[in-house]
Amino acid sequence: MKNVRVFFKKDGPCKYISHLDLNRVMLRAVGKSRLDIWHTEGFHQHAYITFALPLSLGFASGCESMDFRLLDDSADLTAIPDQLNACLPDGVRVFKCAEAKYKPADIDSATYSVTLEPMNAADISTKELYSKLGDFLNLPAINVEKKTKQGMKTIDLKSYILDSSLADSTLTLRLPAGATLNINPSLLISAFSDHIGVELHSNVTRTGIFTKEGKPFE
Repeated sequence: MKNVRVFFKKDGPCKYISHLDLNRVMLRAVGKSRLDIWHTEGFHQHAYITFALPLSLGFASGCESMDFRLLDDSADLTAIPDQLNACLPDGVRVFKCAEAKYKPADIDSATYSVTLEPMNAADISTKELYSKLGDFLNLPAINVEKKTKQGMKTIDLKSYILDSSLADSTLTLRLPAGATLNINPSLLISAFSDHIGVELHSNVTRTGIFTKEGKPFE
């Protein structure tokens, strides 16, 4: 029995599939593909799969992963993407399958690509919007309310932005991610919207997940 990690993309209309529904989609795909994977024991046996870092509803991603235990040690892992894709909806596509290298606890950060536009085009031009965004990112502090296990807490979001760049009307962010600390880019988007007084529509894509050593999560 080997621990296997499947990497997949989630975009298009499927970015509006909740994490719970994605779990159901993947369980059904695994069942239809007839992959020989480990099932839980007990009265209600079911295929056991886990996700390293659940994706926020409405976000697209090119770097999601799902783990399961494959019972056949001699199985061809390169064939698994095609087996699963034949059973998955458009918008969820497996592109790689390999033995797990890192543990989910090793995850430390994630990168995102963000594009913004006003809900009402008359409110602000694209040029002015991104000019104000650049100024906003250069503020000495960005105080926001963040929900924690102890309740709402005011944090300086600026101190948690590990890296950022703005080019071609696209904001690239690197933020803390994982079980210990997770900063959602929606916090920054909401704070910026409030700062300029303009309601915004955002498109967010998670582009990478990284370990504490800065290596891609594999």
